[in-house]
Amino acid sequence: MNQSTLLGLGGGLLLVIGMMVMSPEHIGAFFNIPGVIVVLGGTLMATFISRRIKDVYAVLRGLPELFHDAPSMLNIDINQLLHFARRYRSYAINLAEHELAGMRNDFLKTSLRRVLDNEPYEDLIKFMQWRISGIRNAEQSKVQILYTMATFAPAFGMLGTLFGLVRMLADLGNSGLSEIGGTMAFAMITTVYGIILSNLFFKPLAIKMERRMHHQVTQLNVLMEGVIQVHQRRHPTQIHETLEAYYSQHNTSHEPISQLTLVKEA
Repeated sequence: MNQSTLLGLGGGLLLVIGMMVMSPEHIGAFFNIPGVIVVLGGTLMATFISRRIKDVYAVLRGLPELFHDAPSMLNIDINQLLHFARRYRSYAINLAEHELAGMRNDFLKTSLRRVLDNEPYEDLIKFMQWRISGIRNAEQSKVQILYTMATFAPAFGMLGTLFGLVRMLADLGNSGLSEIGGTMAFAMITTVYGIILSNLFFKPLAIKMERRMHHQVTQLNVLMEGVIQVHQRRHPTQIHETLEAYYSQHNTSHEPISQLTLVKEA
C-alpha cells in the first residue's frame, strides 16, 4: 500500500470526523443522505455528459491502483534490452529473436522487432514517438477526468445547498427559529460534501495519477533511447552508461538512482 496516500486520506478523514465529534449534540446535522446523492450523483452524471462512459469507468476501476506503489519494471526491461543488444551487435540474429520472445514490455518488444527488421532510423524514431505520445494522451485523458470531477463536486454541493435554502424560504412563514436553523444547517452541509470530495479525494488523486504518468513516460523515453543505441549497434556497456545518465537526468519521481541496478554486459 502507498503510505503517503493512506496517510493523507486517512488523516484528512480523521480531521473531518474530529471536527464532527467536537459538537456531539449536533452531530446529526453533518449527515445528509440526499445531499450525498446530489453531490456524488450529480458529479458522476455531469462527468458522463462531458466524457465517454467507458473512459469514466476505466478511471473509476483504476482508482484502487493509486493506493498501491506501482512496481517499477524498468530494471528488468533494460537488462533484457542489454542482452538483446549484445546478440544484435554480434549479428546473432537467432539468439536475438530468442531474447525478443521473452520480453513482456510491448513497447520495447515492438520497437526492437522493428530494429531486427532493419527499419530505417527515421521511421523507427517516428514509431516510438507516436507510441509514447499515444500512451501520454491516454493517461492524460484519465487525469483530466479526475480534475473534471474535482470541478463539478463543489458546484453540485452548492446546488444542494440552494435547493435546501429554497425549501427553507418556502416554509419561512410557518417555521420557528429553531426549525429555520436546522433546515439551513441541513442545506449547507451539501456544500461541505462537495468541498471535501473535491479537495480531499478527486484533486489529490488526479495529481498522483499525473505524477505516475510523467514517471511512466520518462521510463518509456529511457527505453526509446536504449532502442536507438541498439539500432546504432553500440556496445552494451555504453548503452548501460548512457541510459543510467539519461534516467538520472530526466527522472521526475525523486527516486534514488541507486535503485536502478542494471547489469553491465561484457
